[in-house]
Amino acid sequence: MKKSLFSGAATFAIAVSGFNAYADQESSGMDVRGMKMELQEQTALDAMPMSDGEVEAVDKEGKTITLKHGPISSKTVKMSPMSMTFYVQDPSVLSNVKVGDKVKFTVEYVDSALIITSMTVAK
Repeated sequence: MKKSLFSGAATFAIAVSGFNAYADQESSGMDVRGMKMELQEQTALDAMPMSDGEVEAVDKEGKTITLKHGPISSKTVKMSPMSMTFYVQDPSVLSNVKVGDKVKFTVEYVDSALIITSMTVAK
């Protein structure tokens, strides 16, 4: 009986210490309530590969750009190489490009339209 009681108590002590070790691993001691998690989402978006293109036309009034582009693979768009006109999210980027420029860009499907969300002149 004493042996059985001792064995049961030892098993209980091991289980309790294992639970405490697990709880310590799970808790870093940092309170994450209220932290902004958008940073992770934005970082993921920033990590999206940019597509390559060549400017064929710029329409500042219409806020569009026509690009001859390679394959596009973004969060919301998969497209084969072709020439196509896109709206731009920020019309000021059209001031930085001219016909013939090589560009890197990201395009997303937003509100039923293909929108260039970022674009830089390739170097």
